[in-house]
Amino acid sequence: MNDQSFEEDALVDDLNESLIVLDIQESKFASSDVNALESTSFDVKFLVDALNIQDDQESRSEKKDKLLSSWLELPPELLYQVSKHLSNIYFSIFCAVCKSWRSSAQSWHSNALVFRLRTLLDIPHSESPCNLMTLDTYQDFSPVLSVRLHCSKMGWLLLSLYERFEYCRFFFFNPFTMVKIELPSNSYPFVIMSFSLPPTSKDCFVVGIESCGSGFGIIRRGEESWSTFDFKRSLPKDIFISYNSPVLYKGRCFCLCMSGELGVFDLNEYLRNPECQNSFRWIIVPRGFSEELVDSIIQCYLVESNGQLYSVFEFEDFNPCFLVFSLNPNKSQLKCHAVENLRSQNFYVGDVGSISEPAMAGGVGNKIYLPNVQGNRCVFYNLKTKRCQSFYSDYSTNMSPHGKEHSNYIWIKRPLANSA
Repeated sequence: MNDQSFEEDALVDDLNESLIVLDIQESKFASSDVNALESTSFDVKFLVDALNIQDDQESRSEKKDKLLSSWLELPPELLYQVSKHLSNIYFSIFCAVCKSWRSSAQSWHSNALVFRLRTLLDIPHSESPCNLMTLDTYQDFSPVLSVRLHCSKMGWLLLSLYERFEYCRFFFFNPFTMVKIELPSNSYPFVIMSFSLPPTSKDCFVVGIESCGSGFGIIRRGEESWSTFDFKRSLPKDIFISYNSPVLYKGRCFCLCMSGELGVFDLNEYLRNPECQNSFRWIIVPRGFSEELVDSIIQCYLVESNGQLYSVFEFEDFNPCFLVFSLNPNKSQLKCHAVENLRSQNFYVGDVGSISEPAMAGGVGNKIYLPNVQGNRCVFYNLKTKRCQSFYSDYSTNMSPHGKEHSNYIWIKRPLANSA
């Protein structure tokens, strides 16, 4: 073995030693982490073999400097292939090696926090422009439990970070441009939140609602503090707001309730004149189905599409297992109507934001894509067949449940290939 091979093997050993910072013989780590480590070690050896150090006359220190420099200049495509096999713990170590390694991985950093957006599954481009993804957050190589994803809309994410003994921090984050926009802190960590427009818009405002629905906070772009209000007319004692992101439409805030009603309050007076004496009241829109089905509700989602609001309900032990209702928010009398056909539209539903998109081709609309995975395949509800189905499989059922639902997930639209 020549000196060059000795040096390369030594560096590989050093890197592998840094990756195995925790004893993988302990039962703390799943076998998937060990497999990922072995896969990474193979990739690392492959990368080292690809390095071309030609001058055998250089001193050992010069060879080492050149080899280390080559490590820093590895193609980002190869580094990404290595990083995507790693679990969160090893991924954070990978990102800590150097700036080029960190930037090659699909992650974003905010102060001490690391954000990692991972694709849970792919839907064929012929069917959908959207992906179901999960946002992992971790700090100092340990999971961060105080970070919460509140809303996903128009390519932006709204998150909060609760700091112990301190205020709750709020911020926007764009995973495509890696832009972060801080909001003023607040003493109360709102349970559900939404925003009207992208935070780059001068007319953007953010609303956060307390868990019991007794009060809310609002902040407009450029303001340095939150304004908080109590409702003059609260929600009835037997009605509770769901954990869905509210929908802000033409200055009004629509919240889906757990028992199927819609709660609405008007912000227009405040938005026109924040100094006026505001009197906020909940208006309750009755549910569109019978009370006997309330106890069978598993999930509910709220979607805005082409000036209409749609509430989507999933039921247990009921056929069909999904019901959809529409509401025209532009009418003076608010009333829910049953919907049998979405026509060319597809819905992608989730707690932190639902998306309505036209079908990519004729005949593939009229579906509701769910945050559920059957194997590695997306589950969708077909309003035509009234059945839940999955891509590339014979999975089909008219009853719930159907597959695994991921936590901290978001539906997000893939940017166009020619976009920045």
